[in-house]
Amino acid sequence: MAAQADRPVVPSDPQAVVTRRRGETLERAIYDAVLDELQRVGLTGLTMEGVAACAHTGKAALYRRWPGKEDLVVDTLDHCLPRVDDLPDHGNLRDDLLDLLRRMAAIMNSRTGCALQTLMSEIDQDHPFARLLKERVFQPRKQWFVALLDRAVERGEVQPGVVTALVAEVGPAMVAQRFHADGPPVPDDYVVSVVDDVVMPLLKP
Repeated sequence: MAAQADRPVVPSDPQAVVTRRRGETLERAIYDAVLDELQRVGLTGLTMEGVAACAHTGKAALYRRWPGKEDLVVDTLDHCLPRVDDLPDHGNLRDDLLDLLRRMAAIMNSRTGCALQTLMSEIDQDHPFARLLKERVFQPRKQWFVALLDRAVERGEVQPGVVTALVAEVGPAMVAQRFHADGPPVPDDYVVSVVDDVVMPLLKP
């Protein structure tokens, strides 16, 4: 019986081959499938069944981890975006800001960014799912820039009164706007210009 349990599952469709995978390997396949499905059919058309088929796994593997597609999509984006605890430290504010904005641009220029663009064009900001995305994905990462500015104050690079939530949002907002207006890729020289010509002058009048 043990030997039979280790055999690959053969589905009724002979064209579909399901390979038994576990842990991070399976989750990575599921996350990749979510990104593909978001770009292909959007959030409205995305289903747990469709993701399972794209990932070549069973629906049960998804429902064991996520109660529904909203939680699955949020976890996918949270996994694919840079970790909230991975804050750069180059010893100076300019390089730290440039590092973070380059990471942001790199994500936008990737298929994660394309999936996110499709998603955001489909949902209204007042939609419950939009609020879920903000709370679990976007808001924690917005704190990156506040943390960099606070650290610059501690170094003596920036005066405390200059640091505001609005100033912290300027760089990310400009990069995001360029992405939404023109699509990918966001050029690196644009990112450098945002830091050198806009953000740094705001912080060091």
